[in-house]
Amino acid sequence: MSSFFNVIGKKQTYLNMFYLLIAFPLGIFYFVFLITGVSLGLGLAITLFGIPLLILMTFLWYWIAVFEGEMSSFLLDIKIVPEKSRAFKQKTFLKKVTTHFSEPITWKGFAYLLIKFPLGILSFALLVTLISVSLSLVFAPSLYYLTHNIVNLNFIVINGVGLTAQAWHAWILFVLGVFLLFVSLHILNALAYVSGLIAKVLLGSEGKK
Repeated sequence: MSSFFNVIGKKQTYLNMFYLLIAFPLGIFYFVFLITGVSLGLGLAITLFGIPLLILMTFLWYWIAVFEGEMSSFLLDIKIVPEKSRAFKQKTFLKKVTTHFSEPITWKGFAYLLIKFPLGILSFALLVTLISVSLSLVFAPSLYYLTHNIVNLNFIVINGVGLTAQAWHAWILFVLGVFLLFVSLHILNALAYVSGLIAKVLLGSEGKK
C-alpha cells in the first residue's frame, strides 16, 4: 500500500511526466521532418538533388534516433545500450552509404520516429486529461468556499433544475480527486515505462537478442 502513495514523492515520477510532455512536440517535429524530407527527396529523385537528399535524410534520422535513445535512457532510467551503425567505420563514402542502408538500426530508427508521433499524442492527451481532472477535483473545496455565497450559482443543472452545492459534495470530490491523482501518476508511470521499452527494443543493441 505504501508504494501506491509513495509515487507522488519519487523524482522518477516527474521525470516520466516531463518525458511524456515533450513527447508530443517532438513527435510532431519528427513526423513533419520525415514526411517532408522523404517526400521532397522522392519528388526530386529524377534530378541531381533527390538522391543525395534521401541519403542525407537517412543519416539525419539515424542521429535523431540516437538522441532519442540517449534521452529515453536518461529520463526514464531504463538502460538502453545504443545500437551504433557500422557505416561510420568505413573508409570510402560509397561504402559508408551502402553499409548504412544495410544496417537494421537505420530502418528501426525510422520506424521509431514515426511511432513517436501517435505515441506522443497519446502521452500528451493522457497526461493533460488525468492531471487536470484530478487537480480540479482536489481543488473542489477551495472553489466551493470561494463561490458558495454567490447568488444563483448552481452546482449542476439537470433537466433545467439547478442543484446547489453543499460542503460535503466538495469534500467527496476532494477525496475522489486525491485517489484519482495517485492512480493517474501510476498510469503515467506505466505509459512512460512502455515508451521506454519501445525505445529499448527499436533503438538499443539489446533489441537484436
